[in-house]
Amino acid sequence: MPVGQVAATVAGARWGRFLLLMGPYVAFYFLVDTFVVQQAVGWFNVRVAYRDMLPVRATSYILSLVNTQLGQGGLALYLHRRHDLPFWEITGTVVFLSFVEVYQLAFYSFIGALVGGELGRGAPVWVYAGLAGYLVFHLWFFARPRSGPLGRARVLATFYKARPSHYLRLLLYKTPNLLAAVTVHWLALPLFGMAVPFARLLAFLPLVFFFAALPIAAAHLGPSQAAWVYFFRSSAPEAGLVAYSLAAHFAFMLMNALIGLLFLRRATREI
Repeated sequence: MPVGQVAATVAGARWGRFLLLMGPYVAFYFLVDTFVVQQAVGWFNVRVAYRDMLPVRATSYILSLVNTQLGQGGLALYLHRRHDLPFWEITGTVVFLSFVEVYQLAFYSFIGALVGGELGRGAPVWVYAGLAGYLVFHLWFFARPRSGPLGRARVLATFYKARPSHYLRLLLYKTPNLLAAVTVHWLALPLFGMAVPFARLLAFLPLVFFFAALPIAAAHLGPSQAAWVYFFRSSAPEAGLVAYSLAAHFAFMLMNALIGLLFLRRATREI
């Protein structure tokens, strides 16, 4: 990738408007994300007031600067210490949240690919069919108690308690964040001299987010940029896409970490 072209795109961006877009989006994302975590923990572990969940979720963003799974682990550890919850049970709830997020991304990617005419081309049908097949098996398997090691595994306790309505409600609760992300990127790309159709962003941004969350990525870097280039290079220059993905990534992560720092003193005091 020509570094000069990447640098030129970054230098020529309208940063003021870009940050004005990202700031409210990051705050909105944090508030919705905290609500989702509060609901899941309340269903399967212990009731926690929304205001008390804010520092829990905020401080986990600091760890997510390094790795998404590290941030999720920090969330589980915080709830374990703060509310004296069995560690493996709260870890199971965090895994449950991640599972729902994967299917939320897959669902909206399928809708976007169908509407945008990419289903069967850029978005392979067999991927969605495989995910749907596993979901049916998953819901059947956890619909009743199991004996043996799997039945006694505390990390799976949340999955045995969960009903299809819990999966659906969490998916709906998380939907505003995904739609906000698609809208913000659609509005922000022209500030970097590029334009990608809204339907294409809806189809493939969920997949970009999925690759960004892979545990092989340090600080989310690498797979995310490759996915931006792979899915959107027909609409924008590759160097520009790399520049934009890096700018959007660092703005989002650093603003999230800033929120975490604002809550850090309270969080450390509570545990």
